[in-house]
Amino acid sequence: MTDKELMIEAITLSEQCKPVADWIPRVGAVIAVDGVIISQGQRGDGDSDDHAEKVALKGVANRKQLPDATVYTTLEPCTKEVRSDGENCCTELIKDAKVKKVFIGILDPNQGVRGKGLWELQSRGVEVELFQPELAKEIMVVNGKFIKVHETLGIRITNVKAGQKITTRDKGVFEIEGTFLNPPGDDVFALVNIGGQWWPQHAVRSTAPGRWSATVHLGGCGPCTLCIVRANELGVGLIRYYQKIGAQNQKRRGRVKEAVRECGLEDEEAFLRSLGSDYPGIEMGKLPKGLELLDQVDVFVENPPS
Repeated sequence: MTDKELMIEAITLSEQCKPVADWIPRVGAVIAVDGVIISQGQRGDGDSDDHAEKVALKGVANRKQLPDATVYTTLEPCTKEVRSDGENCCTELIKDAKVKKVFIGILDPNQGVRGKGLWELQSRGVEVELFQPELAKEIMVVNGKFIKVHETLGIRITNVKAGQKITTRDKGVFEIEGTFLNPPGDDVFALVNIGGQWWPQHAVRSTAPGRWSATVHLGGCGPCTLCIVRANELGVGLIRYYQKIGAQNQKRRGRVKEAVRECGLEDEEAFLRSLGSDYPGIEMGKLPKGLELLDQVDVFVENPPS
């Protein structure tokens, strides 16, 4: 069989996949030596999420053939960054098998992989080529839903549910946690809405493959909405300015506190409380311009146990 015929065979395998969710790709892989197929596989369905390359490599009867073999896979092999078991990722499995060459149908739209799988293989001496353009278009059609999902970050809040009562830590601190499909950058922030006012919070940070967290400060008790947003240039400017004003207010409060002590006021704390919060809310009925809502959840904040 020719290279093109083997590529078509891999695409046919991908078409047989039945993913249980849109974020799961349809992938087929064929392994051949001198045009003769020695193994093939497709992405697992349901409870089995074995990747096509892994299935195909596992099915090779005589592994001594692998150094002379070519892998034809419809999707860029995954990397350590997106697998909980990094050593079990497809790039590692292909490298360990000492495969001679890999043909890749399309690059993975997952931002944690895109281009990295190809580069990782090339850097280890594996020859890499792409499928012919007309065949790559067929793969994109087969994986239309998968590609659309991965054009977004796919961020979800998972540690709290709508209507849940939550308790904050010391000084009203709460940790939001969740999952993502594509790693968030420094333009993704937590945001809190209380009583129609918005309080920008810290940027979201990756904590593990596919996991993120963000620290928020909740001033009091009652209903509030926890939001995760992505900011464009205008939105980033708004949040950075808000943080700057908050920092300036804290410095002023420190100077005022020193002056109050020097004056010897009897009720120092009451006077400082009268100054109001260092972080006033942004009064807007809708989400401020420049911010795109990625996910949100309405919760009720309770007093921490005494």
